Amino acid sequence: MSRAPSPARSKAARRAASDAPRGPRIGPLRITPVRVTLALALAGGVAFLFWSIVVRDQLQVPLMATGFLICGLVLLVWGLLGLRAVFTAGREGRDGAAVLTALAAGLATAASMLLLAGAVIMSMIWGGTKSG
Repeated sequence: MSRAPSPARSKAARRAASDAPRGPRIGPLRITPVRVTLALALAGGVAFLFWSIVVRDQLQVPLMATGFLICGLVLLVWGLLGLRAVFTAGREGRDGAAVLTALAAGLATAASMLLLAGAVIMSMIWGGTKSG
């Protein structure tokens, strides 16, 4: 005669199975489609920004504004995802991870605000250079 598993035993087994690392990882970080997309967008934005600095023509300023905007938006999304990760780590009782994630998300968001301000300044410069 077989016994049904006790609720405590099945809950512990489910918890152990959920703690096991799933999917591809780089160290402790999981590789997710969102992270890959954001990393590629940030790399592309930085490459575009450097290219727009090297190009010397009349479209240099709006190209730089676009590069600043792309990088700023990517870092803003990264900061918002970090905010969600802080709440998740806090709920799970991982205080150290929550603090470090909050620090990283705050730095990403601050860099985002600087880049978005650069985009606004570049667009204001471009708007002031039009001959009317």
